[in-house]
Amino acid sequence: MFFFLCSEQHFFSFKFSLTFVYSPPSNTYGYQSIDLLPNGSHIDVTIDNLDQYVQLSLDFIFRDGIRRQMDAFRHGFNKVFSLEHLRCFNSSELQLVLCGNQWPTWTLDDLLTYIEPSHGFTRESVGFSKFLNVMLALDGVERKSVVQFITGCSSLPPGGLANLRPRLSVARKVEADDNSYPSVNTCYHYLKLPDYSSEDILKTRLMTACKERGFYFN
Repeated sequence: MFFFLCSEQHFFSFKFSLTFVYSPPSNTYGYQSIDLLPNGSHIDVTIDNLDQYVQLSLDFIFRDGIRRQMDAFRHGFNKVFSLEHLRCFNSSELQLVLCGNQWPTWTLDDLLTYIEPSHGFTRESVGFSKFLNVMLALDGVERKSVVQFITGCSSLPPGGLANLRPRLSVARKVEADDNSYPSVNTCYHYLKLPDYSSEDILKTRLMTACKERGFYFN
């Protein structure tokens, strides 16, 4: 929130209703507020010191305020895998190893090789071909949603679909029509897909199921 005073020709002042204090979103942090500067609760945030307030807030939220937690994480991680050995990876490689592929990518060959049609679908099935075409046409955000829906995780392991265990399987959902939705078994990466009449309906129903992410579709 901010307040300002002005005339028809001049801008006189600009003041935020903030002070140099950070208040955590939960009581679990063990404190109600923390001064970002000495006596920060008595220092108003204005247009002149706004950049400083933002920078101090970010420093506290992402560095100083979680230093104990990060030190504990480093200590625990080092017991499992020496941090010294991680020096052989650059930052991008390390992110891939620890977090997997955050923006899943695949080609038609990947889909044909690493997705198993089963229980009513074969590689020659029209319904399975529609699914592959839809998967190829998805953008990055949609791919993350589909991976999250089927596996329970929005990222693929390093190497993509080739290293997903168990392999992703797609079965024909019986007693289902164009008004039905896909369902999944995330533990086994098992997608149960109605044999939709068109790719447009398939994508619409699949993306709706991905957005719901509820037990109704599991």
